[in-house]
Amino acid sequence: MWTNDLSVDNVMIDNEHKQLFMLIDNFYKGIKENSPKERLEELILGLFNYTKTHFKNEEQHMRNMNYPDLEVHKSLHASFVDQVNNYYDRLKGGKLILSIEVTNFLKDWLINHIKGSDQQYAAFERTQKSMMNIN
Repeated sequence: MWTNDLSVDNVMIDNEHKQLFMLIDNFYKGIKENSPKERLEELILGLFNYTKTHFKNEEQHMRNMNYPDLEVHKSLHASFVDQVNNYYDRLKGGKLILSIEVTNFLKDWLINHIKGSDQQYAAFERTQKSMMNIN
């Protein structure tokens, strides 16, 4: 669930983060309601596709501010995309029983990523803006 302490002080990225939480919540509801496998596949695919779009936007934002740890951040994104893709492939292949643990992984990863790595680039951006105002 989105809380204000997750804000990176960028409306577009904050809104995308909120959308990711909503998609994870929909996925959770789908599991909890025993939705058909096809519906769960649709939900995880939607999450997968939106995540890639968000990461692309976020990485462009970091590129625009010359964020020095962009490559490290990109590798964290790539790892998450690989994990979600793995879940999707296993689900499609009938080798994954979806459970609350999968949803908890997705939610926990997102919260930890925003509170950790994303807050680092937000702090960098605040510092850059502050330095520009001094000059």
